Amino acid sequence: MFSDALNAGVNPGGLQSRTEIRVLICYLLDNISSPVPLDTVKEQLHFEGIANFFELSVAIAELSDSGHIISTVSDSNKTLYTLTDEGRNVANALSSSLPFSVKENSLNIANRVVKRAMNERQHKVSVDKSELGLHVTCTIMEGELELAGVKLLVPDDETAETVKENFLNNPTETLLNITSALTGMKL
Repeated sequence: MFSDALNAGVNPGGLQSRTEIRVLICYLLDNISSPVPLDTVKEQLHFEGIANFFELSVAIAELSDSGHIISTVSDSNKTLYTLTDEGRNVANALSSSLPFSVKENSLNIANRVVKRAMNERQHKVSVDKSELGLHVTCTIMEGELELAGVKLLVPDDETAETVKENFLNNPTETLLNITSALTGMKL
């Protein structure tokens, strides 16, 4: 396809066409089973050099205006997007024109974003000031049941944010490591 999109920040092999960018968004929404926070996905797609941030923003707005995607606001005030039947038709008809590596990388990004959003809704992290620094409490939840938790004293806000990010990126690994360390069994 010809280049009709801004390409600042786009790596070689990334998307250079507005049509390709719209098709990619439809493809992503078609291949993820839950609503997607596209604002976070577009930041990551730009960061990874797959498409230009502004072109992604325009493509999302155009797809929304044309009825190919619809948005809802979650309980946590995030805008989530789903695909309509029209968008599904676009994804099915045109996604084969996209490079495989772009589809694969983009889908991995979108899945990580959706998983992270689910972890934020499901598990708890609190940061409380202490005389010696900050206490970061990470709690693994199963519904309303607290399965496990860990409380760490860290020296500053940056370290507290790192602990929070690492926990929310993979709370299951945290649970396995805590359980393994305390029981002496490898899981």
